[in-house]
Amino acid sequence: MRTHTIALIANADSDAARTGWWESIFRHWPQGVPAPRLELVTPEILLTDGRTLKSLQNWDAAILAPVLSSLDTAACQAIDVLQQSMIPTILLVAEPPARLDTFHPGAVVVQPMSAPPASTAAMVYALAQRQPALRSLEQTVRLAQSFQGETAAEIDRLQQELLLAAKVQRDFLPKHMPCSDTVESAVLFRPASFVSGDTYDVTPLDEYRIGFFLADAMGHGVPAALMTLYVTGSLPRREVTRAGVRLIEPAESLERLNAELHESIAGPTRFVTAICGTIDTRTGLITLACAGHPAPLRVSEHGVRPIDVGGMLLGVVPDTKYQQVTIKLEENELLVLYSDGVEAAFAGRHHAADSLASPVPPHFMHFAAMRRGESLASLDAAMEHLAADLDGQAGSFHQDDDLTVLTFATTGVREGDAPPRAAVVRSATTPD
Repeated sequence: MRTHTIALIANADSDAARTGWWESIFRHWPQGVPAPRLELVTPEILLTDGRTLKSLQNWDAAILAPVLSSLDTAACQAIDVLQQSMIPTILLVAEPPARLDTFHPGAVVVQPMSAPPASTAAMVYALAQRQPALRSLEQTVRLAQSFQGETAAEIDRLQQELLLAAKVQRDFLPKHMPCSDTVESAVLFRPASFVSGDTYDVTPLDEYRIGFFLADAMGHGVPAALMTLYVTGSLPRREVTRAGVRLIEPAESLERLNAELHESIAGPTRFVTAICGTIDTRTGLITLACAGHPAPLRVSEHGVRPIDVGGMLLGVVPDTKYQQVTIKLEENELLVLYSDGVEAAFAGRHHAADSLASPVPPHFMHFAAMRRGESLASLDAAMEHLAADLDGQAGSFHQDDDLTVLTFATTGVREGDAPPRAAVVRSATTPD
């Protein structure tokens, strides 16, 4: 059984320092428990001797016995040192002094010098017995504090890396939205965290045609964001043939991308939904192909109409063929492409079942509002109205999913006019 170490802090000429006094206490130590080891230390040595301070860690309890009935300065300082070292202390006094009230309640246990030895022995033993557990807790706290510091530093490092990753991802998005006299475009891009599993691209393909692309990689965070970079860089739009440069049709672009994803990347992280298309600025014709993505919408004053175009999501079946449709927007009509994060945002966290039972999806009603009232003034006004609607939804400060909305408007070309050319003239609405 472990032998306790008790420190007796008293002046050499005090009654407590007499061998007979402390031996009478230790004779009342519990039966079967080894007698404690005593270390006799004066208050002055406790406060000045560095070697004594080191031995504090071995003390299980301390008995402090000032000569005077009132606490002198050295005794007060000794109590402070003992408390800082987490050493349980019994203060022996002739009578309780008034100055003891200045200490935190419970900082020391006060015991009269005249108390029965058995009573003092019981107190000292009880305090000494708890000290190993206290030291273990103290070590656990120090270890936790050390881990906390390391964890905080690691979190800071990861946050900086995520901020850099977010900047890199934004750098790959269009800095400007291509448009012309006959075509306008705008985008709303809101990642759920630092980086997004959504990506988009709008770029001139030749003198008259604008290509666009919206994709949503499976999952969230950095893996999904890396997949979006891969997808954007791998989507084929043009190829050089003997006859010159050939623009690749949207359906063929998705077929090639699908085959590459299936061959190059293993596991479910390769799965991506996407919409690919082109706009001819001379005719206003829009050609679309879709791979497992929410259907593109035609939004007008009369409501919302999904475009019937679909296909298997990318990365599942290597030889999938995708259908392709061509449409022409009517006056004041919008083409709206969006990721499924928009559906989640407008469905609400507490009314998902009601949303499924409704014949009209909730997000359709909000898209329809883009062609009503003040939203008719311009495409920017319509997008601002949609952004305000999203901000007003429950949980908008903590999105469940990344969301992206890509919108186009065409004005058509009157007969006899010179064919317009695509030109980069508008800044993208992607946040910095």
